[in-house]
Amino acid sequence: MAQKNSCITPSTFLKEKNTPQYHTYSRNGFFYVEIYFGTERIRKSLNTKDPNEAERMAPIAAVEELDRRMGRTVPLISELFNVYTGNRLVTKKQANERTKGNNVNRMKHILAEYDIDVGAHDIGMFAKKTGNGTPICEDYLIRHGEKGANNMRQARSIFSKGWITYYKRMGIDTTWFANWIALTVESTEVQAFIPMGSERDRIVEKCEALKTIDVELYKAYALAYGLGLRSSEILRAKYDDLFDDMDENKLIRIHNPKSGGKYQDRCCDPYWWNEVLSLRGNDEYIIEASKDRIVRDFPYFLRHECGVSDNRPVHRLRKYAGDRTMRTNGNSIYAASKVLGHKSIEMTAKIYSGLPTIVASR
Repeated sequence: MAQKNSCITPSTFLKEKNTPQYHTYSRNGFFYVEIYFGTERIRKSLNTKDPNEAERMAPIAAVEELDRRMGRTVPLISELFNVYTGNRLVTKKQANERTKGNNVNRMKHILAEYDIDVGAHDIGMFAKKTGNGTPICEDYLIRHGEKGANNMRQARSIFSKGWITYYKRMGIDTTWFANWIALTVESTEVQAFIPMGSERDRIVEKCEALKTIDVELYKAYALAYGLGLRSSEILRAKYDDLFDDMDENKLIRIHNPKSGGKYQDRCCDPYWWNEVLSLRGNDEYIIEASKDRIVRDFPYFLRHECGVSDNRPVHRLRKYAGDRTMRTNGNSIYAASKVLGHKSIEMTAKIYSGLPTIVASR
Protein backbone atom coordinates (compact mmCIF):
# COMPACT_ATOMS: atom_id res chain seq x y z
CA MET A 1 0.00 0.00 0.00
CA ALA A 2 1.39 3.38 -0.95
CA GLN A 3 0.10 6.10 1.34
CA LYS A 4 1.56 9.60 1.16
CA ASN A 5 -0.98 11.58 3.19
CA SER A 6 -0.35 12.38 6.84
CA CYS A 7 -3.78 11.00 7.75
CA ILE A 8 -5.34 7.81 6.37
CA THR A 9 -9.13 7.80 6.15
CA PRO A 10 -11.56 5.03 5.23
CA SER A 11 -12.23 6.76 1.90
CA THR A 12 -8.48 6.79 1.21
CA PHE A 13 -8.27 3.06 1.83
CA LEU A 14 -11.19 2.45 -0.47
CA LYS A 15 -9.66 4.54 -3.24
CA GLU A 16 -6.27 2.85 -2.94
CA LYS A 17 -7.81 -0.60 -3.12
CA ASN A 18 -9.77 0.42 -6.23
CA THR A 19 -13.00 -0.47 -4.50
CA PRO A 20 -16.19 -0.20 -6.59
CA GLN A 21 -18.68 2.56 -5.85
CA TYR A 22 -20.97 2.60 -2.84
CA HIS A 23 -23.75 4.89 -1.69
CA THR A 24 -26.07 5.33 1.29
CA TYR A 25 -29.85 5.49 1.33
CA SER A 26 -32.62 5.73 3.88
CA ARG A 27 -35.41 3.24 4.42
CA ASN A 28 -38.01 3.35 7.20
CA GLY A 29 -35.94 6.03 8.91
CA PHE A 30 -32.72 3.95 9.02
CA PHE A 31 -29.70 4.29 6.75
CA TYR A 32 -28.16 1.53 4.64
CA VAL A 33 -25.13 1.30 2.38
CA GLU A 34 -24.97 -0.46 -0.99
CA ILE A 35 -21.54 -1.67 -2.07
CA TYR A 36 -20.96 -2.76 -5.68
CA PHE A 37 -18.45 -5.47 -6.59
CA GLY A 38 -18.74 -5.74 -10.38
CA THR A 39 -22.26 -6.99 -11.02
CA GLU A 40 -22.69 -7.96 -7.39
CA ARG A 41 -24.50 -5.60 -5.01
CA ILE A 42 -24.18 -5.86 -1.22
CA ARG A 43 -26.59 -4.14 1.17
CA LYS A 44 -25.58 -3.50 4.77
CA SER A 45 -27.55 -1.78 7.54
CA LEU A 46 -25.70 1.07 9.29
CA ASN A 47 -28.05 0.92 12.31
CA THR A 48 -28.44 4.69 12.52
CA LYS A 49 -31.02 7.36 11.72
CA ASP A 50 -28.43 10.15 11.71
CA PRO A 51 -27.33 11.12 8.16
CA ASN A 52 -23.97 12.44 9.41
CA GLU A 53 -23.28 9.22 11.27
CA ALA A 54 -24.31 7.25 8.20
CA GLU A 55 -21.87 9.24 6.05
CA ARG A 56 -19.07 8.42 8.49
CA MET A 57 -19.97 4.73 8.82
CA ALA A 58 -20.54 3.95 5.15
CA PRO A 59 -16.86 3.85 4.07
CA ILE A 60 -16.01 1.87 7.23
CA ALA A 61 -18.65 -0.71 6.33
CA ALA A 62 -17.22 -0.86 2.80
CA VAL A 63 -13.71 -1.40 4.17
CA GLU A 64 -14.93 -4.18 6.45
CA GLU A 65 -16.68 -5.90 3.55
CA LEU A 66 -13.59 -5.52 1.39
CA ASP A 67 -11.43 -6.99 4.16
CA ARG A 68 -13.73 -9.98 4.38
CA ARG A 69 -13.17 -10.60 0.68
CA MET A 70 -9.53 -9.60 0.17
CA GLY A 71 -7.87 -9.86 3.57
CA ARG A 72 -6.54 -7.02 5.70
CA THR A 73 -3.77 -4.63 4.71
CA VAL A 74 -0.21 -4.60 6.02
CA PRO A 75 0.92 -0.95 5.69
CA LEU A 76 4.35 0.48 6.41
CA ILE A 77 5.00 1.20 10.07
CA SER A 78 5.25 4.91 9.28
CA GLU A 79 1.74 4.74 7.77
CA LEU A 80 0.42 3.13 10.95
CA PHE A 81 1.93 6.01 12.91
CA ASN A 82 0.13 8.43 10.58
CA VAL A 83 -3.17 6.74 11.35
CA TYR A 84 -2.47 7.02 15.08
CA THR A 85 -1.32 10.65 15.12
CA GLY A 86 -3.70 11.91 12.43
CA ASN A 87 -6.98 10.65 13.88
CA ARG A 88 -9.05 10.86 17.07
CA LEU A 89 -11.06 8.17 18.83
CA VAL A 90 -14.72 8.65 19.70
CA THR A 91 -13.93 8.44 23.42
CA LYS A 92 -13.57 11.75 25.21
CA LYS A 93 -10.49 10.97 27.32
CA GLN A 94 -7.40 10.25 25.24
CA ALA A 95 -3.85 11.44 24.66
CA ASN A 96 -3.33 14.91 23.22
CA GLU A 97 -1.33 15.49 20.03
CA ARG A 98 1.94 16.12 21.86
CA THR A 99 1.63 12.93 23.92
CA LYS A 100 0.80 10.88 20.84
CA GLY A 101 3.89 12.27 19.14
CA ASN A 102 6.01 11.31 22.15
CA ASN A 103 4.52 7.79 22.11
CA VAL A 104 5.46 7.38 18.45
CA ASN A 105 8.99 8.66 19.03
CA ARG A 106 9.42 6.20 21.89
CA MET A 107 8.27 3.34 19.67
CA LYS A 108 10.67 4.44 16.92
CA HIS A 109 13.50 4.40 19.44
CA ILE A 110 12.65 0.84 20.51
CA LEU A 111 12.32 -0.46 16.94
CA ALA A 112 15.61 1.17 15.91
CA GLU A 113 17.44 -1.08 18.39
CA TYR A 114 16.34 -4.02 16.24
CA ASP A 115 17.31 -2.40 12.90
CA ILE A 116 13.70 -1.76 11.94
CA ASP A 117 13.25 1.19 9.59
CA VAL A 118 9.71 2.51 10.06
CA GLY A 119 9.77 4.11 6.61
CA ALA A 120 10.89 0.94 4.82
CA HIS A 121 9.43 -1.94 6.86
CA ASP A 122 5.78 -2.87 7.20
CA ILE A 123 3.89 -3.66 10.42
CA GLY A 124 4.77 -7.34 10.10
CA MET A 125 8.09 -6.40 11.73
CA PHE A 126 6.28 -5.92 15.05
CA ALA A 127 6.23 -9.73 15.22
CA LYS A 128 10.01 -9.94 14.77
CA LYS A 129 11.93 -12.16 17.18
CA THR A 130 15.54 -12.30 18.29
CA GLY A 131 17.94 -15.10 17.43
CA ASN A 132 16.82 -17.15 20.43
CA GLY A 133 13.14 -16.79 19.54
CA THR A 134 12.23 -14.04 22.02
CA PRO A 135 9.80 -11.39 20.73
CA ILE A 136 11.61 -8.07 20.43
CA CYS A 137 9.20 -6.33 22.83
CA GLU A 138 9.97 -8.90 25.52
CA ASP A 139 13.70 -8.79 24.78
CA TYR A 140 13.67 -5.00 25.18
CA LEU A 141 12.20 -5.32 28.68
CA ILE A 142 14.76 -7.94 29.67
CA ARG A 143 17.70 -5.82 28.51
CA HIS A 144 16.58 -2.43 29.86
CA GLY A 145 14.93 -3.23 33.19
CA GLU A 146 12.84 -0.53 34.89
CA LYS A 147 13.73 2.16 32.35
CA GLY A 148 12.70 -0.19 29.59
CA ALA A 149 9.37 -0.78 31.31
CA ASN A 150 8.69 2.97 31.40
CA ASN A 151 9.58 3.30 27.71
CA MET A 152 7.46 0.29 26.79
CA ARG A 153 4.40 1.57 28.66
CA GLN A 154 4.61 4.81 26.68
CA ALA A 155 5.31 3.24 23.28
CA ARG A 156 2.66 0.55 23.67
CA SER A 157 -0.04 3.21 24.05
CA ILE A 158 -0.47 3.03 20.27
CA PHE A 159 -1.84 -0.50 20.81
CA SER A 160 -4.52 0.38 23.34
CA LYS A 161 -7.87 -1.39 23.09
CA GLY A 162 -9.52 1.63 21.50
CA TRP A 163 -6.82 2.02 18.86
CA ILE A 164 -6.78 -1.67 18.01
CA THR A 165 -10.52 -1.45 17.32
CA TYR A 166 -9.90 1.61 15.16
CA TYR A 167 -7.11 -0.07 13.19
CA LYS A 168 -9.41 -3.02 12.44
CA ARG A 169 -12.07 -0.67 11.14
CA MET A 170 -9.44 0.93 8.93
CA GLY A 171 -8.66 -2.47 7.44
CA ILE A 172 -5.27 -2.91 9.10
CA ASP A 173 -4.16 -6.42 10.08
CA THR A 174 -3.66 -6.18 13.84
CA THR A 175 -2.51 -9.78 14.37
CA TRP A 176 1.11 -8.56 14.07
CA PHE A 177 0.71 -6.65 17.34
CA ALA A 178 -0.23 -9.71 19.42
CA ASN A 179 3.07 -9.96 21.32
CA TRP A 180 2.98 -6.28 22.25
CA ILE A 181 -0.62 -6.45 23.42
CA ALA A 182 -0.08 -9.60 25.49
CA LEU A 183 3.18 -8.38 27.04
CA THR A 184 3.05 -7.97 30.81
CA VAL A 185 4.75 -4.75 31.90
CA GLU A 186 5.17 -4.54 35.66
CA SER A 187 4.14 -1.26 37.25
CA THR A 188 6.91 0.87 38.69
CA GLU A 189 7.16 0.21 42.42
CA VAL A 190 6.13 3.20 44.48
CA GLN A 191 9.04 4.40 46.60
CA ALA A 192 8.35 5.39 50.19
CA PHE A 193 9.14 9.03 50.92
CA ILE A 194 11.82 9.50 53.56
CA PRO A 195 12.00 13.17 54.66
CA MET A 196 15.43 14.52 55.47
CA GLY A 197 15.63 17.29 58.03
CA SER A 198 18.73 18.93 56.58
CA GLU A 199 17.24 18.99 53.08
CA ARG A 200 13.94 20.38 54.30
CA ASP A 201 15.71 23.09 56.30
CA ARG A 202 17.72 24.17 53.25
CA ILE A 203 14.58 24.27 51.10
CA VAL A 204 12.70 26.40 53.63
CA GLU A 205 15.64 28.75 54.22
CA LYS A 206 16.44 29.36 50.54
CA CYS A 207 12.84 29.51 49.32
CA GLU A 208 11.63 31.81 52.10
CA ALA A 209 14.27 34.31 50.97
CA LEU A 210 12.66 34.34 47.52
CA LYS A 211 9.71 36.30 48.87
CA THR A 212 11.70 39.53 48.70
CA ILE A 213 13.92 38.81 45.68
CA ASP A 214 11.77 36.69 43.32
CA VAL A 215 8.11 36.59 44.28
CA GLU A 216 7.08 34.40 41.31
CA LEU A 217 9.38 31.56 42.36
CA TYR A 218 8.25 32.10 45.94
CA LYS A 219 4.63 31.60 44.84
CA ALA A 220 5.68 28.40 43.08
CA TYR A 221 7.29 27.27 46.34
CA ALA A 222 4.14 28.16 48.30
CA LEU A 223 1.96 26.15 45.91
CA ALA A 224 4.26 23.11 45.84
CA TYR A 225 5.60 22.97 49.41
CA GLY A 226 2.61 24.68 51.04
CA LEU A 227 -0.39 23.29 49.12
CA GLY A 228 1.15 20.19 47.53
CA LEU A 229 0.51 21.05 43.88
CA ARG A 230 2.20 19.43 40.91
CA SER A 231 4.11 21.55 38.37
CA SER A 232 1.28 21.40 35.82
CA GLU A 233 -1.23 22.34 38.52
CA ILE A 234 0.92 25.27 39.64
CA LEU A 235 0.80 26.73 36.14
CA ARG A 236 -3.00 26.41 35.93
CA ALA A 237 -3.84 27.62 39.45
CA LYS A 238 -5.98 30.76 39.74
CA TYR A 239 -6.75 32.91 42.77
CA ASP A 240 -10.45 32.20 42.24
CA ASP A 241 -9.67 28.50 42.75
CA LEU A 242 -9.06 29.24 46.45
CA PHE A 243 -12.29 29.17 48.48
CA ASP A 244 -13.91 28.22 51.80
CA ASP A 245 -16.58 25.56 52.21
CA MET A 246 -19.55 25.83 54.59
CA ASP A 247 -17.39 24.54 57.46
CA GLU A 248 -14.78 27.21 56.62
CA ASN A 249 -12.23 24.64 55.51
CA LYS A 250 -9.63 26.05 53.15
CA LEU A 251 -9.86 24.44 49.71
CA ILE A 252 -8.36 24.73 46.25
CA ARG A 253 -10.12 23.57 43.09
CA ILE A 254 -7.88 21.68 40.68
CA HIS A 255 -8.97 21.64 37.03
CA ASN A 256 -7.65 19.03 34.61
CA PRO A 257 -7.97 20.04 30.93
CA LYS A 258 -8.03 16.36 29.89
CA SER A 259 -11.03 15.49 32.09
CA GLY A 260 -13.70 17.17 30.00
CA GLY A 261 -14.54 19.83 32.57
CA LYS A 262 -14.23 17.75 35.71
CA TYR A 263 -12.38 19.10 38.73
CA GLN A 264 -11.14 18.07 42.15
CA ASP A 265 -11.45 20.03 45.40
CA ARG A 266 -8.53 19.54 47.79
CA CYS A 267 -8.09 20.52 51.41
CA CYS A 268 -5.35 23.03 52.13
CA ASP A 269 -3.04 23.94 54.97
CA PRO A 270 -4.75 27.14 56.24
CA TYR A 271 -1.44 28.94 56.78
CA TRP A 272 -0.26 28.41 53.22
CA TRP A 273 -3.73 29.01 51.77
CA ASN A 274 -3.74 32.46 53.40
CA GLU A 275 -0.12 33.05 52.36
CA VAL A 276 -0.90 32.39 48.68
CA LEU A 277 -4.01 34.58 48.81
CA SER A 278 -2.03 37.42 50.38
CA LEU A 279 0.14 37.56 47.25
CA ARG A 280 -2.80 38.28 44.97
CA GLY A 281 -2.07 40.63 42.11
CA ASN A 282 -4.02 41.86 39.12
CA ASP A 283 -3.68 38.66 37.09
CA GLU A 284 -6.24 35.86 37.45
CA TYR A 285 -3.48 33.25 37.52
CA ILE A 286 -1.42 32.89 40.70
CA ILE A 287 1.79 32.50 38.68
CA GLU A 288 2.23 35.51 36.44
CA ALA A 289 5.65 34.46 35.12
CA SER A 290 6.33 32.49 31.94
CA LYS A 291 6.11 28.70 31.87
CA ASP A 292 9.91 28.43 31.55
CA ARG A 293 10.36 30.06 34.94
CA ILE A 294 8.44 27.21 36.58
CA VAL A 295 9.57 24.24 34.52
CA ARG A 296 13.23 25.31 34.18
CA ASP A 297 14.30 28.11 36.52
CA PHE A 298 12.53 26.84 39.63
CA PRO A 299 13.85 23.23 39.36
CA TYR A 300 17.33 24.67 38.69
CA PHE A 301 17.06 26.76 41.85
CA LEU A 302 15.96 23.77 43.91
CA ARG A 303 18.84 21.64 42.64
CA HIS A 304 21.68 24.17 42.81
CA GLU A 305 20.62 26.41 45.70
CA CYS A 306 18.65 24.03 47.90
CA GLY A 307 20.60 20.85 47.13
CA VAL A 308 17.58 18.78 46.04
CA SER A 309 18.96 15.76 44.15
CA ASP A 310 15.59 14.30 43.15
CA ASN A 311 14.97 13.96 39.39
CA ARG A 312 11.74 15.90 39.95
CA PRO A 313 12.68 18.55 42.49
CA VAL A 314 9.33 20.39 42.40
CA HIS A 315 7.55 17.10 43.06
CA ARG A 316 9.89 16.61 46.01
CA LEU A 317 8.33 19.72 47.57
CA ARG A 318 4.87 18.24 47.04
CA LYS A 319 5.96 15.16 49.00
CA TYR A 320 7.12 17.36 51.86
CA ALA A 321 3.67 18.96 51.83
CA GLY A 322 2.07 15.53 52.23
CA ASP A 323 4.49 14.55 54.98
CA ARG A 324 3.91 17.79 56.88
CA THR A 325 0.14 17.41 56.60
CA MET A 326 0.28 13.85 57.86
CA ARG A 327 2.45 14.66 60.88
CA THR A 328 0.61 17.82 61.96
CA ASN A 329 -2.74 16.02 61.79
CA GLY A 330 -2.06 13.09 64.08
CA ASN A 331 -0.15 10.97 61.53
CA SER A 332 -3.30 10.94 59.39
CA ILE A 333 -2.71 9.29 56.02
CA TYR A 334 -6.28 10.25 55.14
CA ALA A 335 -5.55 13.96 55.61
CA ALA A 336 -2.44 13.74 53.45
CA SER A 337 -4.38 11.88 50.77
CA LYS A 338 -7.02 14.61 50.59
CA VAL A 339 -4.43 17.39 50.39
CA LEU A 340 -2.48 15.66 47.62
CA GLY A 341 -5.55 14.52 45.67
CA HIS A 342 -4.53 10.87 45.39
CA LYS A 343 -7.09 8.55 43.82
CA SER A 344 -6.84 6.16 46.74
CA ILE A 345 -5.63 6.26 50.31
CA GLU A 346 -3.63 3.10 49.55
CA MET A 347 -1.40 5.13 47.21
CA THR A 348 -0.75 7.69 49.95
CA ALA A 349 0.02 4.93 52.45
CA LYS A 350 2.68 3.47 50.14
CA ILE A 351 4.44 6.82 49.75
CA TYR A 352 4.26 7.92 53.38
CA SER A 353 4.79 4.58 55.11
CA GLY A 354 8.08 6.05 56.25
CA LEU A 355 10.33 4.53 58.85
CA PRO A 356 9.39 3.69 62.45
CA THR A 357 10.70 5.73 65.35
CA ILE A 358 13.18 3.55 67.23
CA VAL A 359 13.36 4.10 70.96
CA ALA A 360 16.77 3.67 72.62
CA SER A 361 17.09 0.25 74.28
CA ARG A 362 19.19 1.58 77.15
